[in-house]
Order: sequence, then structure tokens, then C-alpha cells
Amino acid sequence: MTQLSTLSKGAFLSASAKLLSKFIGLISTLILARLLTPSDFGVIAAVSIALYFFDVLGNVATEQYIMQKHRLRAGDLDTAWTINLLLKCFICFVLAGASGVIAEVLNKPEIATGLIVVSLIMPLNALKSPSLLQQKRMVRYNGIFALSIAEKLIAFVTVISAALLLKNFWAFIIADLAACFAGVILSYVWFKKLPHYRLSAWRDQFTFSSWMLGKNLVGYLRSQADTIFVSRYFAADTLGQYHLSRELAMMPGHYLLAPALEPVLSSLRSTVHIRDYFYQQVSTAVIITLMISLPIAVFISVFSEPIALTLLGNQWSTAGDVLRILSWLVVYWGVIYVLEIALIAQGKVKGLFAFDMLTLLCILAVLGYAFSTSADIASVAFYRVIAGVATTFLLFIIMYQAYLAMAASVFVWAFLIASIAGLSVWIASLARLVFVTNNTPTIYENMFVLSGTCVCFSLLFIIGMGAILMLLKNTKTAKQILSIIKTSLGR
Repeated sequence: MTQLSTLSKGAFLSASAKLLSKFIGLISTLILARLLTPSDFGVIAAVSIALYFFDVLGNVATEQYIMQKHRLRAGDLDTAWTINLLLKCFICFVLAGASGVIAEVLNKPEIATGLIVVSLIMPLNALKSPSLLQQKRMVRYNGIFALSIAEKLIAFVTVISAALLLKNFWAFIIADLAACFAGVILSYVWFKKLPHYRLSAWRDQFTFSSWMLGKNLVGYLRSQADTIFVSRYFAADTLGQYHLSRELAMMPGHYLLAPALEPVLSSLRSTVHIRDYFYQQVSTAVIITLMISLPIAVFISVFSEPIALTLLGNQWSTAGDVLRILSWLVVYWGVIYVLEIALIAQGKVKGLFAFDMLTLLCILAVLGYAFSTSADIASVAFYRVIAGVATTFLLFIIMYQAYLAMAASVFVWAFLIASIAGLSVWIASLARLVFVTNNTPTIYENMFVLSGTCVCFSLLFIIGMGAILMLLKNTKTAKQILSIIKTSLGR
């Protein structure tokens, strides 16, 4: 098997594992939304906030360190495993000891015991065989794929069973611990390599990874600041509604945008030295992002209430209003994803860090304003989206200050895409009225009508965008987009 074939197979298995894991997670979430209450989701969201924060503190970039080394010695692998385990054990004790304080800060006293138990997840994950890192480095994803799916299936069965028996948030914690414990055992069963405690190369790893801590903390606060704010100033029920609405809003980005953009973005690094062509490629990637994200945001925003009702159930009364606003997160997230990859390809890591800091400050500012005005949960969601869109617009203008014609072209395309999406959703809304026979439809009627509306909207949007691409087929951007579509279809 050639190196290219090995890389292709590894990339396929890696992407498949991620996609299948997310699909299992989606099914699990939709089932649990009907078995548990929004308050349970709110409590586990608060637990996740704390766990994620301490996991970031204990992140010494072990995987990145191993991957970037040109020559890997046995001592490097064992040292990385040992450092990761020791640090995660220390962080586990810190989290358990600070559980009461954290519960008080987040204004959720019910999470204190849960934090003590869930802290065990970090050292458990660190106990997995060091062969996992070696397999990734060698692009051998067969075993990793099987392990990932096995863990997800164990978590799925455990969380549903525990939710049926306990009917509270402990189902999540028990499932996570069961999956982690099984993952540790299976990693040694499948890879049959025992680790050795060693610290011979600890200086090299700490030198490599020390700068990652600041970047990871800023990234964590940027992504979770609104959830922390909601946890602190709103009840668990409201936090649960907000958190799950946010997850639903971001799912299209993880399921569709990232896989669709991967082939486009993978070519950026090779063209970075041809400056004009590079920025043209980035512009095309941004437009493709908008072609995927804008119609999704428009559709979810217009039909947020039936979507929330169909997917989550009647008890999620606030989720529809919040989802209507948060659906626009996927638009700016997609554009930021492209621009960040472009900055990294140019080696402008410091500039990216400065942008992360600016975004964080803007988010904190709007959340502070929300607190000062006693804003409701829908207003908090609106302020969060506005802060994200504003900072994304600013970054785009700064990056394209020497290419204003390209920037103008992107805005024109954005207007055309938004117009077609708006017209399509208006026609689909009129068509939906034909199928709605009563004011209180059943869940099956909702599913049927929503599916039909989605198909109608998608067809209208595809026809509209196809017409635009044909009209503008002589432009550089349209040519690139049509070429990418033909390649994706295997033509």
C-alpha cells in the first residue's frame, strides 16, 4: 500500500469515527431530552463547564508534541504518557477539592458531589495505552476507529439505561465513567503495549507545550463565556434550555461544514506563497461556507419552534425562542473556521491569539451589558451572536484590507445567497401551510410536515444557487465553486 493510500485510508477512518460518534451522540441527546428534564441538562452543563476548564489546565499538548517530532524515541512516548497521567491526577485532586467553591461560583450547589465523581474521568483517560499516540502518528486508524465506536456505544447504552432507572443527571456521569473505564481496558487489549513510567525527556515537552496553556484558556473562555454567565445568573432549567439549543444550533457546523470544507482548506498551505491566488482561495472557501451555513441558519431560525418541539418535546418550551437566535452561530463559526486556517497557514499564530483575546473581551463586554440590564435568556443569546458576527467582520476586513475588491465580491455573494435563502424559506413556509391541518399536530405530523418543508426549501435553494452560478460562471469564484462541485461528484 502506498503512503498516499495509507494516508487516505487513515483520514477516511478518522473522519468516519468522528461522524459516527457524533451521530450516536445526537441520537442519545434526542432520546435523553424526552427522558430527562431541562434542569438535568442544566446541571450536567454546569458540570461540563468545570470539567472542561480543568481539562484545559491539564492540557500539555501531548498529542501535538508526539505528532510534530521528526524522530520518535521510546523515551518520548513514555515521557509524554507519564507527564499527562501525573498532571491529570493532580488536576483531578484540585477539581475534587475545589468542587464546593466551583458549585458556589456557578450558583449550582447541586453539582458539588457530581464534580468530585466526574473528576476521575481525567486520570482515567490519561491511563489509556500510549500506543494510541503511536498509532495516530503512523496513520493506523483501524484500532482507534474500533475503540472510539466501542466507547461511544458503551456510553450510549449506559446513559439510556441509567436515565430510565435514575431519571436524573447522574445518568450522564455514570455513562462517561463507564465509557472511560472500558476505553482504558480495551486500549490495552487491542494494542497490547504496557507503558513505562519515565521522565527522561520532560524538558523538551514542557518547552514545546508551555505556550499552549494561554491559548487554550483564551479559547475555552471565548467558547464558554456565555454558558458560564447563564449558569451563574439563571436557573438550571434555563441553563439546560440554552445549552441544548446551542448544541443543536452548532450541529450543522460539525456535521456538514467541517467535512465539506476540509478538501478546500487542505490546499491552502500549498498556495500560501502565491499571495493573490491564496486570498482568492480563501474567498472561495468563505463563500462556500456561506452557501452551506446561511440557508441552514435561515431555515432553523424560521422553523425553530417546530424543530425544538419535534426533536426535544413539549417540556423544552424556551428552546425554540433561543434556537431561533443561536442558529446564526453556525454562520460566523464557519467563516471564523476558514479565516483561522488561513492565518495558521501563513504562520500568523500571534495575530490569531490577539484576535482570540479581542473576541473574548467583546463577548465579556456584551455579557456585562446583559447583566447590567437584567436581560432575559433570549437577549443573552442575541448579544452573544452579535459579538461573534462583529468580531468576525472585523477580522475579515483586516485580513482583506489590501484586497478590497475580493472582500466586496464576498459581500455580494453573501447578499445573493441570503436573498435566495430568504425567498426559498418564504415559498417553503407557504407550502407548509397546505400540510398543517390543525393547531396541535402530533409529533408524527410535525415530523412529516417539517421533513417536507425541509425538502421543499432545499430544492428551491439548490435551484436558485444553480441559476446564480450559471449566470456568473465566467467569474473566478463561480469557476472555482463549479470545479469543486464537479470534483466532489466525481465528474
